[in-house]
Amino acid sequence: MTNADERRPLPEDALYDDTHAPEDGVAERFVEAMSSLAAAVSVIAVTSPRSGRAGLTATAVTSLSAEPPMLVACLNRSSSLAKALPTTGWFSVNVLAADQQDVAEVFAGRTGLSGEDRFSAGTWRVHPHGVPVLEGAAATFVCHVGNSMHQSTHTVVIGSVHDVVLPAGDAPTPLMYHRRRFVTLGATPPAAPR
Repeated sequence: MTNADERRPLPEDALYDDTHAPEDGVAERFVEAMSSLAAAVSVIAVTSPRSGRAGLTATAVTSLSAEPPMLVACLNRSSSLAKALPTTGWFSVNVLAADQQDVAEVFAGRTGLSGEDRFSAGTWRVHPHGVPVLEGAAATFVCHVGNSMHQSTHTVVIGSVHDVVLPAGDAPTPLMYHRRRFVTLGATPPAAPR
């Protein structure tokens, strides 16, 4: 592909067209089908100068690019985290280890705790960029908002990764979510050589 090809806009008919309603029952089948996608479980956290710390459990997190390092996270627009993020721009994505299911439950809102009280689950420290970092996480990405867009009930956030915190020694087995329940993989294999 040439640089000229990269600049060419998408054809008009390739863009999203919201005038066509989905077929009956698609939303229910969509939710059921999406539950078959196993995903790593993360807690996304922020410290707002106005409202303090906020966080939520998320599975809609993925890499976008390695050069420069960027990731994508989808946040429910009604969450306290999504409301706090514009006040700081900094956030952390803490990929949970298999033994951190209790943290996932708390930040998913299943225990009744909210706001600052959620941070009683797990051991948290403050990164130099001011974001909460979970001790024992499989990995933590410290990000600044590079871009965002609202789509339906969610905000799609592109995070520019400024730091990555990895545990010492072998990486722990990650916590996963599949078919509406937390699961773990078998033993995590050693990293493949580069």
